[in-house]
Amino acid sequence: MSGFMSSNTALTICKADSAAGLALDALRQHAFTPDIDADGRRLGWVALGDPLDTDGFELAAVDGRYSGFSFRLDTRKASGAVIRLQLAEAVREERASGKKVGSQRKKELKEAITAKLTARAEFVPSVIDCLWDAEKGRLLVGSASAKAVQPVLDLFKTTFGIDAAPITPAGDMPRLFAAILRGEGYPCGGYTLHPMGSASLAASEQAEEKAAVAVQNSLNAVAQALEEGMAIQKLHLVATSDADPDRQLEFTLDAGLAVSGLKLPKAEKGAEEDAIFLLNADACTAVADMVETLASA
Repeated sequence: MSGFMSSNTALTICKADSAAGLALDALRQHAFTPDIDADGRRLGWVALGDPLDTDGFELAAVDGRYSGFSFRLDTRKASGAVIRLQLAEAVREERASGKKVGSQRKKELKEAITAKLTARAEFVPSVIDCLWDAEKGRLLVGSASAKAVQPVLDLFKTTFGIDAAPITPAGDMPRLFAAILRGEGYPCGGYTLHPMGSASLAASEQAEEKAAVAVQNSLNAVAQALEEGMAIQKLHLVATSDADPDRQLEFTLDAGLAVSGLKLPKAEKGAEEDAIFLLNADACTAVADMVETLASA
């Protein structure tokens, strides 16, 4: 399982309209409950990494700068195979009774069957970790999916009255990725970035006939794809600290500035939970700083 207390995580970096500490009472007020909302979901805050803890929130108050907590969302989803089968049966029955079943009627039947099956389906929980940086007014959300992140931001606004939105690049990220690939090292926020040889590329406007490709562990193959008119959409990077060459952070960054596969530092054996949290929070913050620098490049 990925997340801020695991070995790796994704990140969406969101800037807020204010920087302040978060009130634990507000988290508890909007904690997860089994109540179903108007959209048929159950959602709310839980303690970081613990979908059952709706009151403790210890890692939300362990440090004056960082607050860690998670967003839990339970949703129901009907089986697509069952929907198709029941739809076929319903269509056959109506046709057998002499009714004409056109596309509009099929749509109506499918919607009715889907609603019935969804209401009976079990809730499936999902948990997304969050890290609030009160010093920088920045919310780090442990997902690279814009669709998954938006409900987190909605509840964050409801809970704390703070608007937060994902950062966006000011320039051409595929062009910047190409510069990083071709360079000898890209200085960025106290670190130096180097490509690791894995990338996802898509056809540029000048080479639309090319199909999208993924390259694994080959800088030469990525460079060759660039020469053929492809553009890097996602690049695997390693960042080495200028002050401490032994400190490295490895992650993948896409052209929309979503981070995936961030390898979190290995804590010492027997380390306390709050120490692990602060160690990982520091790593996530360092990567967020780098990505913000790249966003404005």
